[in-house]
Amino acid sequence: MNKLLLIATFSETIEKWNEKLDSIASEYMDSPFFGALVVIVVFIFGCWAISYLTKK
Repeated sequence: MNKLLLIATFSETIEKWNEKLDSIASEYMDSPFFGALVVIVVFIFGCWAISYLTKK
């Protein structure tokens, strides 16, 4: 039951961040260069997170 509460809280947090990031991105995503920069940054962060979290 405790894990279910944790997952629900995490989902709400993700939804809040999604709304904030969507409002910020809607202002700047008209530029293709900024959009490409965001994709690259997210990709690099994802690669770093995967490598960091899979270390033993």
